[in-house]
Amino acid sequence: MMYVVVRCPRCGELMLANTANQTRKCPNCNSRADLRTLRVYGRADTPAEATALMKVMKAKEGGGEDYTPSFKRLKS
Repeated sequence: MMYVVVRCPRCGELMLANTANQTRKCPNCNSRADLRTLRVYGRADTPAEATALMKVMKAKEGGGEDYTPSFKRLKS
């Protein structure tokens, strides 16, 4: 199982997804996206690594370093 960082096709928000799932609901706009069709911006083996990767990507994108992801705990 792997975790990926993808971008919502509707609102453009970066989000984390578990590759065991085929779709992911965006925490920002609530639209459902098919993971097989989205560009992968990063990969991680564990939820902790995925969260750290997301923090770095959000900080670079937003210019800040205090990003805390807003997603439900991913099932393993």
